[in-house]
Amino acid sequence: MQVTQVAIDGFGLYVHIPYCRTKCPYCDFNVRAGAWWPESRYVDALVAELAHYAARAPFAGQRLDTVFFGGGTPSLFSVASIERVLGAACESFPRAAEIEVSLEANPDSVSLEALAGYRQAGVNRLSFGIESFQPHVLKQLGRLQTAAQTLAAVPLARAAGFDNVSVDLMFAVPGQSLGDWRDDLDRAVADAPAHLSAYNLTYEEGTPFFELRRTGRIVAVDDDVEGSMFEEARDRLGAAGYPAYEVSNFARPGFESRHNLNYWHAGAYLGIGAGSHSHEPRGARARRWSNEREPLTYVGRVAAQGEAVVGDETLDVPAAGGEFVFLHLRTSDGLPEDRFVDRFDRSVEELFPQIVRMFDEGLLERPRPGRIALTRRGLLVADSVFASFL
Repeated sequence: MQVTQVAIDGFGLYVHIPYCRTKCPYCDFNVRAGAWWPESRYVDALVAELAHYAARAPFAGQRLDTVFFGGGTPSLFSVASIERVLGAACESFPRAAEIEVSLEANPDSVSLEALAGYRQAGVNRLSFGIESFQPHVLKQLGRLQTAAQTLAAVPLARAAGFDNVSVDLMFAVPGQSLGDWRDDLDRAVADAPAHLSAYNLTYEEGTPFFELRRTGRIVAVDDDVEGSMFEEARDRLGAAGYPAYEVSNFARPGFESRHNLNYWHAGAYLGIGAGSHSHEPRGARARRWSNEREPLTYVGRVAAQGEAVVGDETLDVPAAGGEFVFLHLRTSDGLPEDRFVDRFDRSVEELFPQIVRMFDEGLLERPRPGRIALTRRGLLVADSVFASFL
């Protein structure tokens, strides 16, 4: 399947909102849980950070193509706060005529009034953390929403004026059967969202789930069952009109996430907020940097100096090339060999001779001239394929 390429002369803006009411036991994102958060001070810092980057290379004067409010739970912030940050972004940079503005939301943290307010403020794409429609799976994942709230989420968004709604689902959860997963897929499709994401549960070091698995208090889903769930998602969603355009992402044609495609095409993006990351292609190299993770320390650093960068590195040619390869291989459209040569002045085989073995082993193919993509077999061991380029 071929997907529309993202224009590479603009950039994507990621806005991190690090607050949640509780932190899910599998989550390793930069999140702070609690009943209160310094919303006004945090928004002041986001706006100040935008002003800092609007006046400096590499983003000064560049076109803003996409905005993504992620977290955490961005829908915990008021409409006024989201509107203020979005307004500052659109005043700071020239904006694309068809700008995509996404906001993540949880079913337990939204109302019709709030969703309508976000839509009025300029958000035109909503991403719901559904995860499952099964009460026992939601309980296992530590999610706050009820099954009723989960079922009501997409209809509520549609009533608020959103026609571009995405749904996140999770599989390979302990206690989740293949039948549960099929039911989740069917219920999600019944709501006719524009986009779906299907992620397998991973056990990240430092999370409660990692420790529970290590000590045997929870048992991971069998690898064969997990593989069946992955293939079930691709087959069931594809048949329902949601072809896979990335390893874990499915969309009706024309509703692919442009913001995320920019990541997977190794484009330029600016991250603001605590713990956010930024990326700037620099010829055959690349620069990436990251912000202070602790939210109040982040706020203080921005107040003092306009930014909060704590990590900064320039990738050499092999590192930048490896990222370019594996990110593109995540997409169904695959790796464009001509773009690789244009950027790195050598072929993929010259920089990564191990790729020949992957063709021989049936992990990669050329579905059409000039494109390299994962095979069906390669998809099942995608992480191993990607790791060989890093």
